[in-house]
Amino acid sequence: MTFQLAKSDYLEKIFVKGTVQAVVNFPVTPPPSMYGQMTIIRLAADGATVKKGDTICVLSAPGLESMYQQTRNSLDSLEAALKKTEADNRLNRALLEAQLATNEAQLKISSIDSLHLKYASELQRKLLVLEIKKALIEKEKSEKKLAAITLIGENDIKQINSRIIQQKSKLQSMADQVNSLTIIAQRDGIIMRTESPVFSIMGSQGNGTIGGPMKEGSVLFMNNPVLQFPDLSKMQISAEVAEADFKKIEKDQRVIITVDAAEKLITTGRINRKNLIGRNAQMYSESKVKFYEIIMDVDSCHAKIKPGLSASCEITISEAKDTLFVPTLAVFERDSAKVVYVRKKDSYIPVKVQTGISGNSYTIITGGLSGDEIIAITEPPTSSISSDPDKEERPDSTLIKDK
Repeated sequence: MTFQLAKSDYLEKIFVKGTVQAVVNFPVTPPPSMYGQMTIIRLAADGATVKKGDTICVLSAPGLESMYQQTRNSLDSLEAALKKTEADNRLNRALLEAQLATNEAQLKISSIDSLHLKYASELQRKLLVLEIKKALIEKEKSEKKLAAITLIGENDIKQINSRIIQQKSKLQSMADQVNSLTIIAQRDGIIMRTESPVFSIMGSQGNGTIGGPMKEGSVLFMNNPVLQFPDLSKMQISAEVAEADFKKIEKDQRVIITVDAAEKLITTGRINRKNLIGRNAQMYSESKVKFYEIIMDVDSCHAKIKPGLSASCEITISEAKDTLFVPTLAVFERDSAKVVYVRKKDSYIPVKVQTGISGNSYTIITGGLSGDEIIAITEPPTSSISSDPDKEERPDSTLIKDK
């Protein structure tokens, strides 16, 4: 196979697939929990459009819900105990007040009887005096007992009321936490599901992993966001490239971006940064090729470009105007020199060349060729290679003779 040389514009590109994402995201985090793990039982769809006030996530926290019910039951018990204490206190006071009334009546009767003391015998007078004293003592005892019972009852009621106030405060706090398990959108916009870090776990049922994409049934750890509102005014593309291409990519290189799902919308961008932490493709296959992430800024964000869409990216690695380049496969190493095989009638002559930028497909020639030659793409058979009989006519070329 041969290739006809001619000067033209040189352009080296790399094509990668990436995913659209927002530069800035507003996270939606679950409420802090002091009562064990929380589980997602309902979650807004990925990419859904929501309004402020919409329910976007419902969580379940069995520990919190159990503690809330226990606190509710405890408050009910305290309120019942308060009613019983108040009723017992009223009953005891009523009994003592009745007893006191009886004592007072008895004292009045004894006082009336004392009017007849001058007609009574000495013994009768002594008995009557004793009865009056007894009535006075009983009256004083009833008064003191009534005062004590009233004071004790009031203290008991105060203590129970104090515990009820504390329990109500605790219950209100827990009710707020239970209510916070239903997460409401605080803004209008598109909502995106998130991912949590993946961890390996070991248990009695065997080894496994936790984490990954948020979905119904996911167990939450470490207060990771469950959703996020992307800022659609500034977007970027995340893509993974093989190590060989990664080395050629530099900041600010031009990118042409095509988003097929957005009616094949075409826009432009530039390389923002390269992440030096790579992963092995071996995760998915037997290959040991390493891949690295690159981030590309989108110059102009169209309303059709949404986070999560796939994007085809054409990265311009290098370019040169009106230059001479040959297929990279056509450049060979010979005696520590780079050569191409120029066709001369029925044979091929090895010509030493100087090269510039070299890509996977083409290599720029900076010296050794005039630009109108026909060269071999694959190394010719030894029988077809000869020295150049017209070497004198080509002073600008450096020929390598066969040994």
